[in-house]
Amino acid sequence: MKIRMLIPGMMALSLLATSGVSAAELKVVFVDVKSAIENTAKFRDGLQHLESIKNNKQKELEGLRDKINQMDKDLLNQSMAMSPEKLSQKQQEVDDLKTDFQRKLQDAQRAMELEKNRLLQGVYTKFGEKIQEFAVQKGYDYILTKPSVLYVKPVHDVTAEVTKLLDESK
Repeated sequence: MKIRMLIPGMMALSLLATSGVSAAELKVVFVDVKSAIENTAKFRDGLQHLESIKNNKQKELEGLRDKINQMDKDLLNQSMAMSPEKLSQKQQEVDDLKTDFQRKLQDAQRAMELEKNRLLQGVYTKFGEKIQEFAVQKGYDYILTKPSVLYVKPVHDVTAEVTKLLDESK
């Protein structure tokens, strides 16, 4: 696993060594992609939106769960006084509600996952575009990422600049 992470770094170093350009002329910087993206206003706003959707779905599901629990209690308390047909009918109603609850829970989870994927896709697409512009604008030869680098001097970390650029380009 660690070897996989070292391979991109070693490839970058070999490119540096074989490019024929002296190290003094190369401009190499580092960006923590995850941090750059997670600290953008768009991503934080998207997470708040996801949280509000989650809370709404959770309230809806809690109401249904409470109804199921109440029906279960009522059924248990009244089961001795009910006819077998009525008992069977009530049990079927509770089972139908439980099935409905499970379906709605799965639908809510799928909807949350889709919404999260849309958010990430949009942010990563924007990141890809902006990192290219950023590299050209600043004259960087290489921008390395976190998994491929073991150590970076803080002066070479441009994560904050990239986050700012992403926020400015709404």
